[in-house]
Amino acid sequence: MLGYAWAQILAHPARLAAVLSAIVLGTLFLAATAVFAATSAAGLRVVAAAPLAAADVVVDRDPRAPDPGAGWPASVAEHPDVTATAPIHASTVQLVTDDIRATTNVYSVSDHPRLRWFELVEGEWPADSDEVVADAPTLESSGLAVGDTVRLLSGDDGETEVTVVGAADIGFRPLTGVQYQFYASEDFFTGESPLSVTARIAEGTSPEAVVEELDATLPGDLYPMTAEEQADLAADRFAGGSQQLEMILLVFALIALLAAGLVIANTFAILLSQRRRDTALLRLVGADRSQVRNLVLTEALIVGSVGSLTGVAAGVGAGYAGASLMGLTGDGLHVSVPALVGALLTGVVTTLCAAWFPARDAASTAPVEALRSASPRSDVRFRPVHAVGLGLAVLGAVSMAAGMLAENLPAAIAGGFLGAIGLLLFLRYAISLLIGVADRLLRHRGGIPALAGASLRRDTGRAATATLTLVLGLGLIAALATAASTGRATIDGDLGERFPVDVSARVDSGSVSPDTVDMVRDIEELDLVEAPRTARVVIEGLGETTVVGVSPELARAAGGGVLAEDGAGNPVMLVSGDQLGALGAESGDAVDLTVDGERHRFAVYVSALATASGTPSPVVREGVLDSLVPGDERGLVWGIAAEGADNDALAERMSRIAGADPGISLNGALSERGDLTEVLDVLVNLSLAMLLVTVLISGLGVANTLSLSVLERTRELALLRALGLTRAGLRGTLAVEATVIAFLGALLGLVAGVPYGLVGVNAVIGETAPLVVAVPWSQLALVLVAALVIGLAATLFPARRAARIAPAEGLSGD
Repeated sequence: MLGYAWAQILAHPARLAAVLSAIVLGTLFLAATAVFAATSAAGLRVVAAAPLAAADVVVDRDPRAPDPGAGWPASVAEHPDVTATAPIHASTVQLVTDDIRATTNVYSVSDHPRLRWFELVEGEWPADSDEVVADAPTLESSGLAVGDTVRLLSGDDGETEVTVVGAADIGFRPLTGVQYQFYASEDFFTGESPLSVTARIAEGTSPEAVVEELDATLPGDLYPMTAEEQADLAADRFAGGSQQLEMILLVFALIALLAAGLVIANTFAILLSQRRRDTALLRLVGADRSQVRNLVLTEALIVGSVGSLTGVAAGVGAGYAGASLMGLTGDGLHVSVPALVGALLTGVVTTLCAAWFPARDAASTAPVEALRSASPRSDVRFRPVHAVGLGLAVLGAVSMAAGMLAENLPAAIAGGFLGAIGLLLFLRYAISLLIGVADRLLRHRGGIPALAGASLRRDTGRAATATLTLVLGLGLIAALATAASTGRATIDGDLGERFPVDVSARVDSGSVSPDTVDMVRDIEELDLVEAPRTARVVIEGLGETTVVGVSPELARAAGGGVLAEDGAGNPVMLVSGDQLGALGAESGDAVDLTVDGERHRFAVYVSALATASGTPSPVVREGVLDSLVPGDERGLVWGIAAEGADNDALAERMSRIAGADPGISLNGALSERGDLTEVLDVLVNLSLAMLLVTVLISGLGVANTLSLSVLERTRELALLRALGLTRAGLRGTLAVEATVIAFLGALLGLVAGVPYGLVGVNAVIGETAPLVVAVPWSQLALVLVAALVIGLAATLFPARRAARIAPAEGLSGD
């Protein structure tokens, strides 16, 4: 049995190339996920444990307890077995250079050489409060060098000028979400209470014993533990985000394997159809059904084993490369042998399961088939499994719609899951019906389209399976594109409600520099820029606060229409929700307010414009503010972005302006939107990259279906050549077939993918903001075009093979 199966493979190895490629890609994905998980987990531990590498004991303080003061590390240093201590400080500041202004983390580095956990590649260690060390990525991305002086801005201490005195070799990128990292001496944090203290202990002393003694002597809000225990806890915290990424990778790997299974099943169905006379002869000479079935499964086992081994081997390299790109290879390559064995077995089992139904059909071949020469039709008949699939799809769609309308996310997600299963079961039959419709349309065109339609009609089942693989990949891409577009629109809508201005820059006192205002006005992406009047006043019930006076144009553009329409009645004042509560009023009420000792009557309304500066500040018309408090202080700059403005370019321009004027603080929708959309873009781009594997497998399936179809129709194509059909005509026939398959795959993928994209994004952000549906029509059109390109590309090799068929081959026997 094994020898005969091996002979069948060696006789026509190219015909099984698609099976081999599909299973290689599927198992590669699985193995890469396993290696990525193991390598990144070890790398995360290195990242988490690095600051503790030189320590034996760590003492944390409870941040919720009263601050014990800056001197509490002395109680750790008093232990007789502790030889050195280092307080651990961290501070977030604003880095300001001539070109940039960005959030930066400053960490403490010990004054004791024995407690330093990294080495310098250039310069010297910081020895004073105005000296810092930077890691290599910070120097590279900020354009700084050792010896440069920069400014650090903090909310409490104002501006500090520091000199970069050294470059650090950390060996990895700290996972902090902040691009720039500096390391300062303990003097930089003078007077601050550290959150932790690391300690070295005497040689031969047990860290566990020291921890026990410290625990007995230190106050209850100080928690000692060994450095190894602390490293484990830190690694576990980091691993949470890594495990989510691993789950995403695993889901897409299983999707790729599902697509591979469809390609494998279709390939074996075509091959066994072509070998039906050989199979019938085996039955005629005494082979029973189980032997025929086992022969096919043995072929699948051989091909699946070779493909899975190849995929696992390639996956080790791919997984390590992925971890390396994310900077998580600090502890080198780590391989989970059980996970790789699982990937190998999954690939083999997937191949066997996919080949089972074609093998079962082949086993039912009757010996009399040896006398027939016509190829059997490949139809898809309505079966109970299709009825079950249709029922599940309808039930899932209803549940999904009801869940979204009722804002019941579990019901919507459950409905989506049921609907997906139903679609997978039913779509093959639905596609076969659509192929019949396409055939009737093509017949009306005559000529080459009619030939292509006849070929699709004869091999409906195979074409339907090839189409289904495309539906799987392209549908998920459509879902991701819809989710991303709707997610951005929802974020923009939510930020538009909470931040009515796109750019807000303010100073703590005085006026914003006229040069800064001019620079903001020069930004092309902004439609309206204004430096509104500001004044510090005392309002009874609100205390001392800043009142902002704006023009009617800005009020109208920022959604403060009631302020823009301020007429002859009581002047309007926009306040925050908290301020309205402090006044004991309702939105729209007329309220008597004492402003700097004088009584005035206002109509008060709640508006997000009152918090646009970053702090609650009542907003009135500029003329009203002039009547309340004379002056010309302009401590704000507000800007409204043009429709469709490039937010990335706008953010870059504002960052440069903030770097040129360190006295301003930036607020508004722009900065928060950048943080949210950056995470969304990373996830979407990663998912799209992984789905390309599924689309590639789908393209292989289409190409393989056409290639094997050409082999099966050699006599037919040769006769057509003899009757006058040109090589270009043959290529055109295959192109039409591939176009129909690709078009149907893309169309059904879009129809199914868009609703799933909406459900998915609603599950993620639906509870935090009202969903703003934004279907990305242009991107969906690109998906359709890409599908047609994939279909046409899939015809290249089959068309070359068909074009080489000579008319004389139509006269040969089977």
